[in-house]
Amino acid sequence: MTLPQNGKKLTEKEAESMEIALKEAGIVAIHPERMEALADMLVSKLKNTSETPIPWRRGSALEE
Repeated sequence: MTLPQNGKKLTEKEAESMEIALKEAGIVAIHPERMEALADMLVSKLKNTSETPIPWRRGSALEE
């Protein structure tokens, strides 16, 4: 079951309400097709983030 290319995308308000429903009632509260749309939106958000990772070490290994 995959989201069709011309499938309806979620609005921000729908996504927020689905996330609240997940926290309060669990995954059974959301229709499978809408869950796929939410997952698609979350994946696209992750692909679009361009944050650089914060290094865990400030100096070189010999400085420790």
